[in-house]
Amino acid sequence: MTKQSFVTVLVGPSELLREGLIRILDAAKFRILFSAACVHDLLQKPLPKHRSILLIMDVGGTDANAEFAQIADFKAIYPTSHVVALADHCRSSDLVLAFRAGADAYLTKVAAYGTFIKALELVMLGQTVVPAETLTFIQDIRHGLKYDTVNDELTNVGIKMGNEERELSILSTREKCILRCLIEGESNKTIAREINIAEATVKVHVKAILRKIRVRNRTQAAVWAMNHGVLPPRIWQWPVRERQGGNSALSPSARST
Repeated sequence: MTKQSFVTVLVGPSELLREGLIRILDAAKFRILFSAACVHDLLQKPLPKHRSILLIMDVGGTDANAEFAQIADFKAIYPTSHVVALADHCRSSDLVLAFRAGADAYLTKVAAYGTFIKALELVMLGQTVVPAETLTFIQDIRHGLKYDTVNDELTNVGIKMGNEERELSILSTREKCILRCLIEGESNKTIAREINIAEATVKVHVKAILRKIRVRNRTQAAVWAMNHGVLPPRIWQWPVRERQGGNSALSPSARST
């Protein structure tokens, strides 16, 4: 599905955060339909019955149980919707609550702009986005298994440096270079021009990258790369600093992907 196939709605107690997200997502061509302080308020609005809905919900409040209960309520009414929980920190106990409530992704507010947008694109494609270390754990949770204890050390969305180095060792120097270009959303033609090789050669390298890191498309490869420490020279951060001379308080500081 494309971004235009979805309508996006935002929920969170902070109006400032919601306004910032609206500007960021609007620049990334998302269709923002409604914004509300809570799911109850959102459900009072005329939400489409036959359109795919992407709900992005701020779960950074003081009552996590109540916030995740709101996700469950929304999913009960709109079971085909896609829900992204946006948190201040990555806590394994909150991950459990989020996915049991029906969330499709758990992201943190310290995520890079490019990572955030590409994660949303994956969610719209029907993918589940979670911290790398918790993939197996979350799969078990979603199949109804119960855990008596939770590892409180799962506090970041990447993997440990030692694991990053092992994962990246499967890629050649040229493939890593091309992977950085994929993070910035560059086409094969643009990549070929930048590193001075044939476009057909770039295509071969991209296929090899997808095979080696076991993903299906360029978007998934870009998210994998950012989760494994392969960052481009320039990447957006959000919330971002005000653009000098611009009108937006939250606007990109680098070029669009």
